[in-house]
Amino acid sequence: MKSATDRELTTSAGEAPPALTPTTIAAVKDFTARKSLEQAYVFTRGLTEALHNAPREGESKGLAQALTSAGISLADAEQIAAEGLALIAVMAERDRRAEAFHAAVRDAGDGERALYDRLSSFARLLRMKLGPTSPSLASFGVPVADSAAPTRARHRSTRPDSLDSAPPK
Repeated sequence: MKSATDRELTTSAGEAPPALTPTTIAAVKDFTARKSLEQAYVFTRGLTEALHNAPREGESKGLAQALTSAGISLADAEQIAAEGLALIAVMAERDRRAEAFHAAVRDAGDGERALYDRLSSFARLLRMKLGPTSPSLASFGVPVADSAAPTRARHRSTRPDSLDSAPPK
């Protein structure tokens, strides 16, 4: 009997189903998930070897008896391997969706910038042709330049002049 990690069963398409192996685990980008999968692989491998080698080796026989008396069997190894494969599939789907989302965000940002650039060029053109204070600008959503405010020069600083610049007494 082969373990869940080493099976070579074929699917209806004639391909071997994916197995929980270091190669399939390495494809997972998420560090935490990959470490959990590596631990699951080692556990299922160890459990499978301990239960398969029990009749042949004396030391493994005691371990196999201890495992079975605790209710741990090959079915547990198979379930952990299946859960690991399911996690790999979920992580791959999450990564695919994240890549699609980031591509959509980039496309939306590019579209927004292009629209803004086009609108601002039309606003500049309208201000040049109609005048910066034309009331007609409002009908296009272009803000009218506020020319009513006096344009006076601002002081450089609000601090008083230094004492050194005062004339001596």
